[in-house]
Amino acid sequence: MASVGIIANPQSGKDIRRLVALASSFSNNEKVLVLRRVMAGLVAMGLDNILIFNDLGSLGAVAVDGFRHENKNSNVNLFEVDARGETADSTKAARKLDELGVRCIIVLGGDGTCRAVSKGCGRIPLIPLSTGTNNAFPFSWEGTVAGMAAALYALHPSVYRSEKKVSKQLHVNLDGDFESALIDIAIIKESFYGARAIWDVGRVDSLALTRSEPGRLGLSSLGASLRPIDANEAVGLWLKLGAKSKSNHRVISPIGPGQIASAPVMEHEVVKPGESVYYRASGDRVLAFDGERECLLSKGEDIEISLRLDGPWILNVPAILKKAALRGDLQMRN
Repeated sequence: MASVGIIANPQSGKDIRRLVALASSFSNNEKVLVLRRVMAGLVAMGLDNILIFNDLGSLGAVAVDGFRHENKNSNVNLFEVDARGETADSTKAARKLDELGVRCIIVLGGDGTCRAVSKGCGRIPLIPLSTGTNNAFPFSWEGTVAGMAAALYALHPSVYRSEKKVSKQLHVNLDGDFESALIDIAIIKESFYGARAIWDVGRVDSLALTRSEPGRLGLSSLGASLRPIDANEAVGLWLKLGAKSKSNHRVISPIGPGQIASAPVMEHEVVKPGESVYYRASGDRVLAFDGERECLLSKGEDIEISLRLDGPWILNVPAILKKAALRGDLQMRN
């Protein structure tokens, strides 16, 4: 039976970057409303086998309860994992949905949530919806239309498979251990984690990007001020920040809501898929993946970062709906 999974992160859009910038909050109540709109779109297209992650913030439970009250015959169910209120909850939920055989996953969160889901979703395509602080990876598609597109794909995957595309990803080799990022890997001039989120550009030593799209916020906006790269362009970007070079550029970039940074860039280069950049830490450093600090580097430690076309598959919601209209799939026949 065709089914769609939904994962919502109750912690997305609530980190310290919301305090240091002029950012509004994406409340859990609004996320519940988005979930209900997603379910409405799914059911309207004839798909009623919906699996929603029972997160610790009760987003899924509240949304399902409200939806069942208005749609008593729909087959909407919560699923459980060993959730602990951590980023890994989203990874566990994605693995569970992969095991259950859903045909696509709708994700509510920011870049970090999408990265966590991508670690567990296998080859199941995603529809990532923006509810985070940094939203360079997810889209601002309305929940109702996202649900409609997800249902069309789940019910007719062979018809709509041309409307999915694999995304780019960064890989870093840490002495045989591999980590990945969907948007950016930042090397920070610090010797401890502190707050996981990054908001001080002055402490960024180097930056690897899969994309640098004008109009986006976050660290990727530093690259967008020098060499714009969109999600579909098969290249990435490497930046070395600092003011030691006479030929360096000083970029002005919007790194957060109402937060515009001026940063000196010593060098930048375009990186092709399969190519690597090598970095040796000149002091203690912290590695941050998609905006969150995770790994420590010691002085003199070497790392290798490469760009690959092996990220999660993404469904193009407007393209699916356009194709559905042209095929007549959105027309009701008497």
